[in-house]
Amino acid sequence: MSEVTDIAIINGTIVSGTGMTKGDVYIKNGVIEEVTADSCDRHATRTIDAAGKYILPGIIDAHLHPVYADRIDTISKAAAMAGITTLIPYIGAVKAWGETKGLIDAIDDFIAEGEKTSLVDFSIHCTLLQNDVKDAAASIPKLIEKGIISFKGFTAYKKRGMKLEDHELLDIMKIIAAHEGAIMAAHCENGDIIDYFEQKFIAEGHETPEYYPPSHPNLSESEAIYRFLTLGKVTGCPIYIPHVSAKESLAVIRQFKERGGEPEIYVETCPHYLTLTDDEMTKRGAIAKMSPPLRKRADIDALWEAVNEGLIDVIGSDAAGHTIEKNGPLWDNIFNAPNGIPGLDTLFQITYEEGVNKNIIKLPQLVAQVCENPAGIFGLFPKKGAVMPGADADMVVFDPEIIRTIPEKNEYLNVDYSMYEGRECKGAPVLVMQRGNILMENGVLKGEAGQGEFLPGNR
Repeated sequence: MSEVTDIAIINGTIVSGTGMTKGDVYIKNGVIEEVTADSCDRHATRTIDAAGKYILPGIIDAHLHPVYADRIDTISKAAAMAGITTLIPYIGAVKAWGETKGLIDAIDDFIAEGEKTSLVDFSIHCTLLQNDVKDAAASIPKLIEKGIISFKGFTAYKKRGMKLEDHELLDIMKIIAAHEGAIMAAHCENGDIIDYFEQKFIAEGHETPEYYPPSHPNLSESEAIYRFLTLGKVTGCPIYIPHVSAKESLAVIRQFKERGGEPEIYVETCPHYLTLTDDEMTKRGAIAKMSPPLRKRADIDALWEAVNEGLIDVIGSDAAGHTIEKNGPLWDNIFNAPNGIPGLDTLFQITYEEGVNKNIIKLPQLVAQVCENPAGIFGLFPKKGAVMPGADADMVVFDPEIIRTIPEKNEYLNVDYSMYEGRECKGAPVLVMQRGNILMENGVLKGEAGQGEFLPGNR
């Protein structure tokens, strides 16, 4: 009698970060039991024929902010529809996010919220602000014990209580470096440069959208990255650089990576920096505002080259959208408008269309940057991020022939616009599975609130 398993996905092309192979996947009790290129004499309770389709690991969005128009309940629905089975949001005791408690309580509250309302699994990055510095020596080790191993500071936005001075970053990075597996990220822009130009433009009466990108020049990012990487070298603290947008930053990152040795350095960019220019500011006004801002075509080209060569390790959405009404007025007082755009729902769709379909990168590279690498960097591999025996059965069956047009608004999100409205993309998930549970099948959402689990990091 043949061995019985729960689910078999057969006849597909299994994609890893290093290549593609024809094969079958067998799942039992929510875990991948076997991956084989040979036909097996096994019976499955359910068999899914993936002929002509790719079998991908569940996608990981390692950068999002479910604290504005959408929280993890609605964001996780859009994620499941898009093939994203794991979220790693930035969470902290930020008053602007509606949080009135201390840092550890804010993290605990979000874990409880996620376990109650999320369809997909989630981990957490901890956001550290100026108010958190004084208690860092006590709070960071406690959070690491909880499985929060990733921390983020800011090198800008002093007026908003976000900027950490270099000596404060050094103190925090020493604490993190003392805990094996923990890692430090920073929003890298030179705060004094940004403040200088913002004040200058406001004084001159230049408060329309076209003045926002020049207030955040490329060099403000590259300088801050150089400084942050230097602090990492001094303290021996592993470093993660999120949302890189400027070509000048890549030369800095390359210089530090080529030196080799400790500490580890990881780099992320976002789909909007790979696809959109600062012309969107004059077209769309405040709904196209984020930080760092959209840049020039030359920056897009340089970023794709960096993705292709592996200088960039991760592509994350940085989804942080507000409604159009909350962004208003769209063309006046741009410096007072909120930061952030939606994009989680189009993370894979847009990067696949612009990268793979246009032959800039190969599909295994994209799978490395949205599945394997984030899982490894943030302590979730091999449980997440790969189609391999012993991993959670988080998988996406992806049809490369389906053509979809991105709508004006994602039906599951409160954010009421998309930066990619009307864009036609070839290729889409037709089945999304998490721990053996079907979250989406043929465009129908089947996951339910509370299915998601908190994932402690363990590098």
